[in-house]
Amino acid sequence: MNGRGSQTSTAGGGESGDASTESKAHPGGRHAPRRLRPGLVTLFPRRLEGAPETWPLFRPTSLGRGREGRSTEVRLKDGRVSRTHALIEPRSGGLFVRDLDSRHGSFVDGAPVGSRGKVAGMGSVLRFGDTLLLAVDDVDRYQNAPRVIEAATLGLPKSVVAGPVLAEVWDQAARFANLDEPVLILGETGSGKECVARIIHAHAPPARRGPFVALNVAALPDALFEAELFGHVKGAFTGATAARAGAFAEASGGVLFLDEVGDLKAELQVKLLRALDLGRVRRLGASQDVAVSARVVSATSRDLEACASEGRFRADLRYRLAALVIRVPPLRARRDDIVLLTMQVLGEAKPPLAVGADATELLLLAEWEGNARQLRHALVLAADQARAAGADELRPEHLPALQRPRHENEGLTEPAIRAAVMKAGGVTLRAAKLLGVSRTTLYKTMARLGMERKPPRSG
Repeated sequence: MNGRGSQTSTAGGGESGDASTESKAHPGGRHAPRRLRPGLVTLFPRRLEGAPETWPLFRPTSLGRGREGRSTEVRLKDGRVSRTHALIEPRSGGLFVRDLDSRHGSFVDGAPVGSRGKVAGMGSVLRFGDTLLLAVDDVDRYQNAPRVIEAATLGLPKSVVAGPVLAEVWDQAARFANLDEPVLILGETGSGKECVARIIHAHAPPARRGPFVALNVAALPDALFEAELFGHVKGAFTGATAARAGAFAEASGGVLFLDEVGDLKAELQVKLLRALDLGRVRRLGASQDVAVSARVVSATSRDLEACASEGRFRADLRYRLAALVIRVPPLRARRDDIVLLTMQVLGEAKPPLAVGADATELLLLAEWEGNARQLRHALVLAADQARAAGADELRPEHLPALQRPRHENEGLTEPAIRAAVMKAGGVTLRAAKLLGVSRTTLYKTMARLGMERKPPRSG
């Protein structure tokens, strides 16, 4: 994943000085919790294989390209990074970033910080030249290569990849696989809830690794709910020309995944609760119940606790479904996964595509309300645009319209233009592409605002 004018980062920072820690003396000689090491993680440029470059930061630390005879603690091999570019200092709740009059500026979540500086909250994206870094509260979580699960392992059409935040969710799912209780997976639409359910199934003991049956209950017409879940006998209703076991019976000995369970209507919630309580279902048209042994794993993007308090979801059903709970963080809370998924999708394109720093930053700062599903869709469209233009690298003009951070939604203001021109190194066409406008529009706006056509210096 290479951008113009940028190379792979090198060298590390020191560890001396005070650190943000969780360590306290424990009675009885027990070990204290592991010390957290706040710092920076490389987002771009990086490779899909191998762990990213990291720098723990415990004191004010200089960042730059460095030069012989001078020490730069965070050294970046990036031609657009100044020799002494910025100063970074750990503070409560984040990292304080101050630009040192660099040529191309320093940015936090797309906004220039200047010589006065700005605190980057944990999870913020920092940009220096064509290098993008992630502010994290513990760099040790990023010491391993991304986790990859092959498609065949989970019965998915494509392999899945995860950074440390999502990998920890996957580990929790693997642990829950050894238990018998129902699992409720909470997360926004497109965040990867079904993948988590499939991990629970894949890691179950051999004796309980029966079929995996997935059903989106919100998509079922009310009239077909019982027939789909509980089955029916031949002739039970018009069109029932043959008997059907139903999803509960089909998943016997395995996992029944009920997606979007929070959207179930009240009358259908009662029927599902009865099946869970009794461990038995009655097929439509039958006179007797039959026992079922599927482990139920459900998922929803809704707040079931709030729905229950408002009377829209039965509290007893919520308790029954949520014996064990897994929460999947949204994509915007695991920005390294945005880069990993981008590299995966573009690497699978035919022909494969690289991606530049400008496009990567836009992807990192987008809201992604549809999470990984929306990102994958946007990348497929962008790859098609890049191929049509004969490009071998994904650039901002190839991306569809993205919901950007608030400061980028304020139109062509002077601060927004200065930030874009600074990132572009004074190349107006590149700045215009970053802003999503034509060069002519940018020239006219700059003239109206009385701005000079040259790269402003930070500060």
